[in-house]
Amino acid sequence: MGSPERDRSMDAVRDEMMSPRPRRGVLAAVEDPARKARSDATAKPECRSCIPSLFRGDVCRGGRRRLSSTSWASSPGRAVLTLKPRARVRPRRERTGMNLQTLVDDLAEDLGRSVVINDAQYRPIVSSAQGEEIDELRARGLLGRATPPRERAYLESIHLSSAKRPQTVNLDRFGARERLAVPIRSRDALLGVLWLITGGLPPLTSSQFRAVDAAVEIAREYLAAAQDEIPGRSTRDMVLRGLLAPDPIVRRDALSTAVRAYGVSRSSATVVRAVAVGHDTSVVQRASLGRAVESLATATFMFMGEIGAALLFLERSHENTRTDDLIAATAARAGVPLRAIGSAYLTGTDIDVRPVAERAVATAAVAELLPDLGTSLRAEDVGPWLLIADVVSDPNRLQWYSPAAYALIHDADPLRRQTIETLLDHAHQIKVVCEELHIHRTTLYYRLENMPQVVKDAMDDGMKRSALHLGLKLASYWENAGHIQ
Repeated sequence: MGSPERDRSMDAVRDEMMSPRPRRGVLAAVEDPARKARSDATAKPECRSCIPSLFRGDVCRGGRRRLSSTSWASSPGRAVLTLKPRARVRPRRERTGMNLQTLVDDLAEDLGRSVVINDAQYRPIVSSAQGEEIDELRARGLLGRATPPRERAYLESIHLSSAKRPQTVNLDRFGARERLAVPIRSRDALLGVLWLITGGLPPLTSSQFRAVDAAVEIAREYLAAAQDEIPGRSTRDMVLRGLLAPDPIVRRDALSTAVRAYGVSRSSATVVRAVAVGHDTSVVQRASLGRAVESLATATFMFMGEIGAALLFLERSHENTRTDDLIAATAARAGVPLRAIGSAYLTGTDIDVRPVAERAVATAAVAELLPDLGTSLRAEDVGPWLLIADVVSDPNRLQWYSPAAYALIHDADPLRRQTIETLLDHAHQIKVVCEELHIHRTTLYYRLENMPQVVKDAMDDGMKRSALHLGLKLASYWENAGHIQ
């Protein structure tokens, strides 16, 4: 669970947490031969992220997926969409956030089938790459940017627009495969419908249904914002999301409500846990894992949201010492790689959960960068490392902070540094130091007597001795980050 790249600074690790990289397939459009020669002369590789505008003939805006150099047939039924293996384009996702295109791409990858989201008028808003399961009805709907009239009339006749729950739709009469229609609603308003082809495909598993539920929750936020609707969340969910809101006033009000109504306390009985997941974890997988952890029967977790790629949970009690093991097991069942877990508890003076959450995220970053400390850490146990992690400067400046520490890390004899660091770690307890170093007391005194003068001076001065100890730990941090070879 430690970071595979040991050459990153803490800021780099945090940046990675803020920008998980998605994994996706590649879409190719295969046109009928009669039109291919003419289209090849002018077509350019397009990116999959622009599929909605692609049907209107807009220029690709650049991004993750590349299409083969063909154009789409303009007449219904003339195009076939298939998956075509090509080299993946995997640029790092910018920290501007996730969009609906990313959502359907991630969900399609998790489900192993294509995904389409329509608006309330049965017009496609966004679609994933279309695999081999595509039928003529979907191809015509995507190319025409609307559900054909006859099929739309049928959907209206079965009152799909008033459905409150996922509904199986039999389309045999139209020569099309069975669909699963999942309504996306905000209170009583239908914002859209998420469509999956189910006919002729393996049944969805419970974890896949959980992924669909998570995707619908995320899509509701985007569609509600686009239509100036209020997302249909429960009061509890709104309070929990408010704990990490951008507005500090909203955060404070949310914490007050959580204390009053949901058993949260401003004390060590309430813990914030930051669960840092793998860089390639999709947004749907993260949301699905959040739901799975929240539903654990043996612990009381409340999912607040995310800071970067870290999932944030509020736990009302941390008496269960197996909490982190439960989270790790849940992540393993969901197929989500777990990088590290950091925790921080509330205090009586906290009026805002966000700083506590950020401290938990920083603790997880320390656990990832320094796996020897453990893959699950508490902020109160690694306070000095959090202090060191906040020092942002050039390692060469170590000679400014502590010339003695600088001399030891560049000394040709590594035993000198080991001896001084062990002595400081154990508060000059000679017996303990000798046992730790496996040396005789006389050998220890000999080593100390032969230290560089700058080190001797520092050991005789309280402030310089403290700076030396901190400087050696800072050097260890920088070495793990790859800044000092």
